[in-house]
Amino acid sequence: MATINLVVEGDRELVTKLRKFGVSVLDLSDSMDETGNYLTRFFSGEVFASRGQVFGKPWPALNDNYAAFKARTFPGRPPLIRSGLMNRSFKHKSTKLTASLWNEAEYFDYHQEGRGVPERVMMHVDEKRERSIVGFIEQDINGKMKAADV
Repeated sequence: MATINLVVEGDRELVTKLRKFGVSVLDLSDSMDETGNYLTRFFSGEVFASRGQVFGKPWPALNDNYAAFKARTFPGRPPLIRSGLMNRSFKHKSTKLTASLWNEAEYFDYHQEGRGVPERVMMHVDEKRERSIVGFIEQDINGKMKAADV
């Protein structure tokens, strides 16, 4: 197996800046937290308002019997909103290199995955969201480069 060893030599100041940048780039906490906040707002906001159409996965209509029941029992409430619990239950946690998102409502997975009910996807990262996330990371890294004066 071939190996390559790189040794950065030269201007002491440049070497110091590159080392500082190298360490700081391993901490993307800011962009991971921004990603979590952005997606949490998106999933609970635009996805519910558009009923999945915002990312090309429109939710199927309620069946006639349930729609009539819901109109009587929860007048004016749109699909997937009775008390608002599921809509308010999107959470996130970020680390230096990850952003994790989930929904704490017990019945969320049934709707998300279509288990026993029609599938109504609420959490999905499409190309537009991917570009936004890449932008957050790019800004984070560029800021670190600027701070390290690289």
